[in-house]
Amino acid sequence: MKKLNTINSTMLPLNMSNVDTDQIMPKQFLKRVERSGYGEFLFYDWKKEPDFPLNNEAYQGSKVLVAGDNFGTGSSREHAPWGLQDWGFDAIISTKFADIFRLNSINIGLVPIETSQENIDALFAKIEVNPKTKIEISIENKTVQCEEITFSFDLDDFSQKRILEGLDKIDITLGYTDQIESFSKSRKNWIKNWQKFMSEDIKIVSPNKSNFLNIDKIFFSDEFNSSSSM
Repeated sequence: MKKLNTINSTMLPLNMSNVDTDQIMPKQFLKRVERSGYGEFLFYDWKKEPDFPLNNEAYQGSKVLVAGDNFGTGSSREHAPWGLQDWGFDAIISTKFADIFRLNSINIGLVPIETSQENIDALFAKIEVNPKTKIEISIENKTVQCEEITFSFDLDDFSQKRILEGLDKIDITLGYTDQIESFSKSRKNWIKNWQKFMSEDIKIVSPNKSNFLNIDKIFFSDEFNSSSSM
């Protein structure tokens, strides 16, 4: 996940409300397991229309998508933000995002910015007059500026830190390696016993009382405990 501090870019307008993830990334492209390569399938069906914004040369290279109300509704597919990021977007501005879409976006460093309809309309107007109008987004200050249009946006401190430092969930987990190892070494004997019990491939044929009693007998036996503590 790349680090993001400031985004300075032109904007691509998508003046449509309730854009759902089925349209952002159609279901036939969800078979792949890797996260890259989805950009070419972004808005696959809508791109068949020649006047769709993604087909407009004037907006090519834009890193900021300005969308209508309620962006990212529908299914929880992670492939939708993957496709948006793979196309080249670093941020999306809308009046509202579906909760799961918002979380999936933050998880990969795609910045979801919520603002008022008034600000959205003002940005659309700027783009219509001049498609090369620039916008600057500061992740550190949580602010947006486009000529005289300025506003702030909400982003919790933890998500902000992740985006600024380029930390995905694995990176965050690795940051607690020492604590995890310390906890692992301090676990009680019964956890170690359970691991040994499972590793010896003892199987339960049927979940009846006698089998559970047999497990207790093996699991908590002196022989088992003494051997596992060595």
